[in-house]
Amino acid sequence: MHKKSRMLWIIVVILLILLIPIPVRLKDGGSIEYKAIIYTYTKIHRLNETSQTGYEEGWELKIFGIQVGGNMNPYKEKEPLQSDFIKLKVKENTLTSKGATFIIQNNTEEEYSYGEPYVLEKFENNNWVEMKTLDGEPLSWNAILYRLKPKEEGEIPIDWSIGYGKLESGTYRISKHDLRKSMSHESRSYSISVEFDI
Repeated sequence: MHKKSRMLWIIVVILLILLIPIPVRLKDGGSIEYKAIIYTYTKIHRLNETSQTGYEEGWELKIFGIQVGGNMNPYKEKEPLQSDFIKLKVKENTLTSKGATFIIQNNTEEEYSYGEPYVLEKFENNNWVEMKTLDGEPLSWNAILYRLKPKEEGEIPIDWSIGYGKLESGTYRISKHDLRKSMSHESRSYSISVEFDI
């Protein structure tokens, strides 16, 4: 009887380890990922400037990394979210597996500001997947604000090897979700992205 009770407790502990999720807040605008060993449930609250609210919301369920449910539209194109007025592009002859210099162009009549944070994603299985850092911890950023005057362009050098290491061959996307109108009282931030191949 004692052995059966011990076996039952071992089974319960194993099930708890496999099924109890750990919540993680994603750096995409507020999504929360509940991650267990055998499944991942994501409550999506992601920045999207094409939405009337500035966000897209929904849910997604993956078992052993394979999506089995959700109410988000599948990603059909590899075209990144991009503003017609603020553009981000890779500066010629700067792209390596360790980093690149990006050019941000302000084609508007207003000043915009942005900081150092960026999101690095890889295109896998018809989806953009946020890259994991080398140590599994979120990157830390300097609290610096850059201003981009009307009709001005600036350079953004990024060395992702510090946080992510060298990138393998594939299609990647850099996104900046913190672009704001400098002289506006609105709290909304804008997203710009550019994809590139290694």
